[in-house]
Amino acid sequence: MLAQLNEEQAQLVRTYIESLLRPRADATSNRWSFDFIEHFGEAKVSAQRDKNGMEVQVGEATCDQVTRPALWEHPPLTGAAIISYAVPIPPHLRALKLKFFIGIRDGSQLPNDRYVAFRVIVNGWKLWSAVKNSRGWDEYTVAMPELASDVARIEFQTDGLGDHRWNWAVWGEPKLISDF
Repeated sequence: MLAQLNEEQAQLVRTYIESLLRPRADATSNRWSFDFIEHFGEAKVSAQRDKNGMEVQVGEATCDQVTRPALWEHPPLTGAAIISYAVPIPPHLRALKLKFFIGIRDGSQLPNDRYVAFRVIVNGWKLWSAVKNSRGWDEYTVAMPELASDVARIEFQTDGLGDHRWNWAVWGEPKLISDF
């Protein structure tokens, strides 16, 4: 795909990747991070089937009266909502982890017998999944596969499991973190 770019487009890609490879930490830290909320403008938003009923955006989300910056990902009428990122992973990273919260926003009237599925897909493989129907935030830290020097395709998916009503799903503060 890169071979099809003209020189100007290739330079834009190089500049973008170089900016992402710079550590996002203070000078005394050996920690690298990638904030998915900060990079939302670079994400691809799609639906597994049809986008009808889907709502995807970045904003503050309140779950059980606790507010966090979040990816809002209300699933479509059928199938999953997908937020996909191409993340350049610097070389020499150790113990890469994905940290995030999942929640259902306050105000949702999701019945106790219905759930929302949350999934993390990395390079086409399901790395993590959970189902949820409570309003509070649940925190997760997921060990990532070896991805150093790769451009990882990371997807956040939500699915209403057949009924999307009141599935006000959110991903709180999603970040990749690692030490050099």
